[in-house]
Amino acid sequence: MAVHGRFGKPCPDCGAPVQRIVYADNETNYCVHCQTHGAVLADRALSRLLKASWPRSIDELG
Repeated sequence: MAVHGRFGKPCPDCGAPVQRIVYADNETNYCVHCQTHGAVLADRALSRLLKASWPRSIDELG
């Protein structure tokens, strides 16, 4: 709950930018470092659009 509603802002624990997943009318915010250990989770709409260009880790977000 520490990153709820903080998309794009720094995580209060590690300072990494908070990412989000949007599905229909729902939105989930998460910290790539603290919660997924560097893995960027797929956003259904954007990952389908970008396909192979979708970043797999925080280092690829650049």
